[in-house]
Amino acid sequence: MLEERLAERMHLVRDPAVVMAPLTLGAARLTRYSFSRMMVRRAFADGWLAERTRFVIDSAGRGEAVYQVTIDGNAYSFVAFTTTLQECNHSDRVVAKNWEITAALVEGCVTDEYLDTLRNEVTQQERGRLGPNVLVLTRGNRSVRFFDYLVDRLAIGQQPTGEAVADAGYIMRSTAFYGNGKYGMRSFEGYGENHPLGVPYRAQMLAAWCFRELSFDVVEHCAAAKAPDTATVFDGRWRRFFGLGNATGMGLVPYALKHPRVIHAWMAVRETALADVRQLAGSQALIERFEWWLSRAAEFFASGTSDDCSPFLNSDELSPVVAQICAEWQKFRPQPQPFDKLYRWSQHGHVELRELVVSLLIELHEADDSEIDAMLRVDERCDIDTTLTTGELSALTETRFGWLDDLDLTHNDADHYWWLISDNTEEPRRAPRERLDAAGRDVAIDVAHQVQRLRNSLAERAKNCSVAELLHQEPDLRFAVERVLQSSVLYGEPRDNVCDGKYLPLQLQRMQLAMYGMDNFKPKSTDWLRVTLLQGAPRLMDLMNDVPMHDQWAMPPQPRNDRA
Repeated sequence: MLEERLAERMHLVRDPAVVMAPLTLGAARLTRYSFSRMMVRRAFADGWLAERTRFVIDSAGRGEAVYQVTIDGNAYSFVAFTTTLQECNHSDRVVAKNWEITAALVEGCVTDEYLDTLRNEVTQQERGRLGPNVLVLTRGNRSVRFFDYLVDRLAIGQQPTGEAVADAGYIMRSTAFYGNGKYGMRSFEGYGENHPLGVPYRAQMLAAWCFRELSFDVVEHCAAAKAPDTATVFDGRWRRFFGLGNATGMGLVPYALKHPRVIHAWMAVRETALADVRQLAGSQALIERFEWWLSRAAEFFASGTSDDCSPFLNSDELSPVVAQICAEWQKFRPQPQPFDKLYRWSQHGHVELRELVVSLLIELHEADDSEIDAMLRVDERCDIDTTLTTGELSALTETRFGWLDDLDLTHNDADHYWWLISDNTEEPRRAPRERLDAAGRDVAIDVAHQVQRLRNSLAERAKNCSVAELLHQEPDLRFAVERVLQSSVLYGEPRDNVCDGKYLPLQLQRMQLAMYGMDNFKPKSTDWLRVTLLQGAPRLMDLMNDVPMHDQWAMPPQPRNDRA
């Protein structure tokens, strides 16, 4: 279905040389087809139900809570265990041994007996062992800067002030949402056909939504415990503002390099939606809707951060970008196909301007979410046709990887890094080759170099040899051959060399995080960054209420300080 949609729009979709360029990937923003947005829409469309079935938390916020979500008559329980840590023990690192929140998303209701089991295993995280009823394992900490402040403000009956929370977009921050069979959990393939969460990352997004709800509930509970006579709860200005923080790092890079067809599906859904919107006429309803989003973006960035977000633009730097878009939009507004004209104009601007316009335009797209869900389920199987000749393989390689000529793979720093699995964390890392012999622990994501070696070998061979003969003589080329055959898709390959000494992981990471639905990209080094998920989204308990415009929550402006 996805490839058919793409073929029908081939004259309008963007060239992979643009879409998969590092700078473009590093300017990606969330869209209505990001995983968090799709999950929230599905929840309201399908009438999911939610209730807090257990909340045994003391005045300091230590204890346990269970949130139960019912989907099509099936119960899913988010089980959380909370404690406190001294500030010096807080860490964003995946290698941390202690966390203030440990939690799991479990299929089914939770009995007292099963709660005992989860209490023993979930709190150990990687050291624990879980069963197939567990779909997601997560953990995190309170915000060191803002948790206590928020408790204190609510305790005296006051709301936060914008100046005090500054760039705060979250109350608690997660660092991982493990799934797909890790530590004994159920694998994604084990969900079965028609499973309510059998869409990529749907279970992780539900766990994140529950985690975020927990953060609001614990703050309000601690405030009430501190001053029961004066305490209040977050009011309408603040009750949906905070999201869930997240810190992410190097593990995203190998994932993207190992799953070209998955990455293609993500990008193709976005690019076909953009192509559809470009063909729309400027009806009054669509114009008003687009201008609502323009206004939303302007308010969001105007109330954002001035922190250094290099190599990305911060909110202060993006505010004039939005103003520029608004000014140009007024010129195109009365013209036929104004959205296409705005898009064409944007392609001559700064990459952040271009990708902001893309995400805003996609807000106008309306597809059947069930169809989008189906497009995101990808078959990654790849069989090698050993009867293929080296001439045919060479032609495929040049068609699919001719862009390697744009990379200088021969300079001294082009093969600077190994990518490997850390002995300490069992997580992907990179290290200079000269400092470490990574043999046996390396992660095979040096796609550019391996395919280039294949190209060089094919150039020296007769064109009528079989691929079977090639691999018999040079078995180390098997990975490259499989990669060429697997990369039959348009948007599967980030056009970069991840082994280069100057390679910047942040760009590929940002693209993936935007697809998850994250925002507020704040790099903390060349290798990792902090982000916010579900900021401004409806609360989990809003499922029990009629929430108008429940899909128009992205880019929430910070509440104005009308009162202290």
